[in-house]
Amino acid sequence: ALLSPACASLCLQGALSALHRSQSPSCSRFCRALIGCLSQDSPAHGQSPLLTSLQDPERSRLLEAAMTVLDPPGLRELFRDHLKGHVRGVASHRVANHGLQRLLDHAPEDVVSQVLSELGPALQEPLARGHPGVLIALLGAAQRHPGLQGDTLRWLFQVGHAP
Repeated sequence: ALLSPACASLCLQGALSALHRSQSPSCSRFCRALIGCLSQDSPAHGQSPLLTSLQDPERSRLLEAAMTVLDPPGLRELFRDHLKGHVRGVASHRVANHGLQRLLDHAPEDVVSQVLSELGPALQEPLARGHPGVLIALLGAAQRHPGLQGDTLRWLFQVGHAP
């Protein structure tokens, strides 16, 4: 019941932020429980329930808030279990692309590398749909993870020269 109403969603986002700032060990448990709740809905068209939540304007804000405070192992698990193989679609979706941006803002290098390998050949797709934030988040992730800068720049330059 607390996942859908906008005011309840905002309260949950505030709770996540407060727990994170307090450096409470409860933050990780709360975050994982929230993601677990968002992962239990019935999927649409055989899609991961979490992907469906990421495409919903209200629920996606909760997922984005969770991604900003989730620890690296949790982000790896989230990517592996729900986003791997779906990055192109998420990047081009009008709502879900914001969740991908939050993932890129906080993900460890191995997750960013997997996102880059999946999204790199299709970077022009989010741009064509008016979602430059995905590319900006990718550049920010490459800045945090210098080992990925070469591949990131190569893909970005290819987008700049695409017909």
